[in-house]
Amino acid sequence: MKNLMIISMLLVASTGVFAQSNRTVETYKDKYGRVTGTATSTTDSRGRVTTVYKDQYGRVTGTSNTTADSNGKFNTTYKDRYGRVTGSSHTTNSDNGIANTTYKDQYGRVTGSSNSRTSESKTATTYKDRYGRVTGSSNSRTSESKIATTYKDRYGRVTGSSTNRTK
Repeated sequence: MKNLMIISMLLVASTGVFAQSNRTVETYKDKYGRVTGTATSTTDSRGRVTTVYKDQYGRVTGTSNTTADSNGKFNTTYKDRYGRVTGSSHTTNSDNGIANTTYKDQYGRVTGSSNSRTSESKTATTYKDRYGRVTGSSNSRTSESKIATTYKDRYGRVTGSSTNRTK
């Protein structure tokens, strides 16, 4: 579930890139710089985003499908490698650069939330558990066709990073 939250946070943080390109590839690394996995996202003509997650060996570990409604809300469904639903997330964007996301498990129970604040080319995100306690944070910086993100635990220690490139 922790990986699901991290991956979905990345999806939220990189939503702006999806509208610009049909394909993005995000590479995840641990705190030592070792590749831990990738996420390849493609956008169809209707704006639906399909993401395939792979581990460091290139094996598919899961997928997600994201759709946007007319109110600017993003709804994502996550599935494991066998196609079973493992959770969902619902993101609402406001006019002042804030995105609020709620995460749920496969039974519809809230498992956590995040709050992302974007200013110019930087996005700061705070992650919380179901009780509202901070569990971690991330900081993203966008430059041309690349988004670089650093992840930290609740104590501010770096736990990993990712780079999202538009193809």
